Amino acid sequence: MKSRILEKGAELYFRYGVKTVTMDDIATELGISKKTIYQHFPDKDSLVFEVVKSFIDQDHEKWNELDRLYSNVIEKMFKSFEMTKDLITKMNPRLLFEIQKYHTKAFQLFLEHGEKCINEYLIADFKKGAQFGYFRSDIDFEFLARLRMAEVNLAFNPDFYPNNKLPLFETQLVLLDIFMRGILTEKGLTLYTSYNNNLNL
Repeated sequence: MKSRILEKGAELYFRYGVKTVTMDDIATELGISKKTIYQHFPDKDSLVFEVVKSFIDQDHEKWNELDRLYSNVIEKMFKSFEMTKDLITKMNPRLLFEIQKYHTKAFQLFLEHGEKCINEYLIADFKKGAQFGYFRSDIDFEFLARLRMAEVNLAFNPDFYPNNKLPLFETQLVLLDIFMRGILTEKGLTLYTSYNNNLNL
């Protein structure tokens, strides 16, 4: 039952945001009493925390799977977007902002996750890409990793660019394209353009 509650909570939070979804809403969707939810989660804050933790655990698994399957960092990048397209397309663009505002412990997990991505995944990918001649090697790799993570987070900021002008997934793609074209070598740009033209994102 706990996993069912967690799964339904994640589904509703990602679709509608955390602010408007109540424990009553989750109970109704599952056909159970709100008391049953409180037997597993003492309050909404704890449920949001566990939803975020579960998402982060799955994201780490995704990164590890991508590392195993794709040695080419540019191909890996496109495959990452393919894997997350459905999730991001359906995600409420205010989700991260609302977690930051109303559930600080859960948001702290996001911050820690971002640091882990920077130090364990992104820096390694930029170094590898430079070694193969795809990325410029004259820019500090940690700087690049932090800039890329900041761009990803920026798309979730409701004050950055209105969602009714450009959906969240398309916003992420535009930011990625601008970023990549600033760090690619001629060799890397040729490969990037090839993947960009042939993959259906």
